[in-house]
Amino acid sequence: MTQEPTIASSESKARTCACGHGREHHLVSPEGVYTLSGYLRLFFGISARPTKVKYRCRRCNEVFSVTTDPAILDQHY
Repeated sequence: MTQEPTIASSESKARTCACGHGREHHLVSPEGVYTLSGYLRLFFGISARPTKVKYRCRRCNEVFSVTTDPAILDQHY
């Protein structure tokens, strides 16, 4: 089981996965994490704001970055 990286709103260096892909690479997918009420809203087709966003590489399946920055969460609303 892999350990998730620590939550950091401001990062001093750009994080990458083992493949070398960063957050903006086309093989990296942002995954929203929601509360129970958020998942229920999504189930019924209502928009919900995530509580955090994980960035996972689709090639190596590694979660290499997690954020709770409100500006980024609003982008994924």
